[in-house]
Amino acid sequence: MRKPIIMIIFFCAVSYSFAQRALEQIDFSSALSVPIPSSAQIDDDFSADLPKDPPPPSVDIVRPDESESFSLSSLSKSKNGSVPYLSIVLEEAKKQNFDPEMVLAVIKKESSFNPKAKSSVGAMGLMQLMPDTAKWLGLKDTSKLFDPATNIKYGIKYLRYLFSEFSETDFSSLDKSDIENQSIKKSIAAYNCGPGNVRKYDKEPHNGIPPFKETKSYVKLVSQYFIEFEEMGLSNK
Repeated sequence: MRKPIIMIIFFCAVSYSFAQRALEQIDFSSALSVPIPSSAQIDDDFSADLPKDPPPPSVDIVRPDESESFSLSSLSKSKNGSVPYLSIVLEEAKKQNFDPEMVLAVIKKESSFNPKAKSSVGAMGLMQLMPDTAKWLGLKDTSKLFDPATNIKYGIKYLRYLFSEFSETDFSSLDKSDIENQSIKKSIAAYNCGPGNVRKYDKEPHNGIPPFKETKSYVKLVSQYFIEFEEMGLSNK
């Protein structure tokens, strides 16, 4: 009986010796030095720098007004009665130095605060960005346009581009009197019908507001919504 026990002890000792030698050969320091992607890399390397290349031709397509079909009563207000996605808008607008009430006005007109909205021409999300426009702005994965934070981030970047092209007013902090400025109206119109159409109709009698029914209505409603959000005192300007 003693002989089998001795054999078992012998094999256990041999196995332990082999295992110890194998562990000694593993370089744990190199295993622990694997780089972890930064938050910027995870966030598809977003850059606030505006594109130097011209936007894709699709931005000059006059998009039909489909906002009513996107409206969802459950999304008209958040659970506590405040404006949906307000914290995201305020944070991102501050980062990109853009007026938050204008962002909210565009969201309300574009999607009625429906993050899953998709138009008949393919515009996506809260700010109804076209996929090729988002790619031009730097977004690699356009499926993320249905994510509110991503959509707002790139929507603000596109607004900054348009306002930098047409606005003669500081667009980091607008007030109700600014909405009558023609350069502001042109910037708003460009979000609907594209910068190419705004330039095309920049002379009298249109003064940068193309004679499209959809665009005229768009400028009027976004301006109205902007004033409404301004009067709510949502941000400290």
